[in-house]
Amino acid sequence: MIQVQVVAPEQLYAIWDTIEPMLKASEESGPRDYSTEHQKMLIVSKNQTLLVAVEDDEICGVAVMQLDNYPNHRVATIASLGGKAVVSPEVFEQVVLWSKAQGATKIRAWAQEAQARLYRQKAGLNTTMYVVEKLI
Repeated sequence: MIQVQVVAPEQLYAIWDTIEPMLKASEESGPRDYSTEHQKMLIVSKNQTLLVAVEDDEICGVAVMQLDNYPNHRVATIASLGGKAVVSPEVFEQVVLWSKAQGATKIRAWAQEAQARLYRQKAGLNTTMYVVEKLI
C-alpha cells in the first residue's frame, strides 16, 4: 500500500536525487513560471511543502503543495505532481486529508487539458476556470 508522507525541508537534500526526476517530468509537462531548482528553494524556504508517496520503503511519487489564504477559502494548490499512482483515488485521498489538516477548504491544480482530464477522472477535481496567458 502506498503511504503519503510529509518531508521536512531539512530532509529534502537527502532524497533530492530520488525525487528530482519526478519533479523534472512534471516541469516538462507544460509551461512553468519556475524550474525544478527554483522549486527546491521554495520547499526549503517553506513556501511549498513536499509530500512523497512511499511503497515498500521506496519513494514512488511526489506532490508539492502550496497553501494560500483568500477571503473565503484556504486553498491547497498542487504546484507539481509526479511519479507512480499519485492521482489514484486512494493516494490522492491522503493528499486531500493532509490538505484538510492544514486548514484547506479547497484543493486546486493548474493544468493543461490532458492533465485536467486526468485530475477529473482519477481525483475528482472539477474544471472551474481556464487560465490563459501571454508573455509581455
